[in-house]
Amino acid sequence: MPGKKDAVLYILQYLYRNTDDNHGVTNYEIMDFLRKKGIVLNERSILPNINTINECFEDSPYIDIQSFFEGGKKTYRLLSRPIEATEAEMIASALDTVKSFGKNDIINLKTKLYSLLSTYEFKEIIPALSTKTKKKDRTVGAGISWKLEVINRAIADGLMIRVIYDNKGELEERQISPYKLHTSVDGIYVLGKCSQHKTDISRFRVDRIAEINLEKTRAVPCANPQELYDMINLSKDMSFGERGTAVFVFTKQVERVVFDRYGKELTVHKLADGRMKISVEEYLSDTLLGWIFSLGNEIEVIGNRTLLNMMKERVAKWSKKLGAQ
Repeated sequence: MPGKKDAVLYILQYLYRNTDDNHGVTNYEIMDFLRKKGIVLNERSILPNINTINECFEDSPYIDIQSFFEGGKKTYRLLSRPIEATEAEMIASALDTVKSFGKNDIINLKTKLYSLLSTYEFKEIIPALSTKTKKKDRTVGAGISWKLEVINRAIADGLMIRVIYDNKGELEERQISPYKLHTSVDGIYVLGKCSQHKTDISRFRVDRIAEINLEKTRAVPCANPQELYDMINLSKDMSFGERGTAVFVFTKQVERVVFDRYGKELTVHKLADGRMKISVEEYLSDTLLGWIFSLGNEIEVIGNRTLLNMMKERVAKWSKKLGAQ
């Protein structure tokens, strides 16, 4: 349980997320944040903690907390950061052009990059806080990288997200307090409390989110951490197998099935024979093998030796069983 000695670290965290050159927070807002963390401080204790932070980082150009008076209230702002919003925007754009990086690597790097900004700066460098598209263009999997960035930011800042979710073809609005992103064999899920559901924790597949917005409303704290832990570990106990890059060639007949699994953001190479080729990060598991075999001759695995060997082993095993019968 955090104590008063931890207050200085939590204050720095709060200022880092919620202030910048143009936005400040009051003593009461800091005290309210600390109280939610289980730390009770009076108003006179805030300034000494802030002075401690400035003294600790006296030789650093990246931490400088100053006080201001706004509307008759004293506020604090963190004025220096390791990176400016415009620099973060430039680096993020450059990452999208690096072909040697995988999609997950780029998402992880962008998440770390955006974590250096305040919530206000994060919103400013994105033209719009949603992946809104025309109705006819609302396709499963559109803008998944951006969705993951918004969800990661919401989790880090303890904020709600508002989404339009594709529930079996019906677009429904949901307000979610996100707790965890979890990768399963059939996709990436956000686990959290949905305002429209009675259950403590619900699962939403990220590639079925048609629109997403980062809300200013504070997220509802997880009422059942054990249930969240159990949901994550139940999936981990399943036989996922190792993770690797799989290369598939498939026909137009199963194009929709493939895009439904991996999203529309795939880099697709069209071959001379009319088929399409993709490279994806996957769990090399029995579940994946079952999906591949279900598509029959419409799909071919041409990459990942481990996956090809797994397929040969399963075929040999099934042939032996059939021969025994």
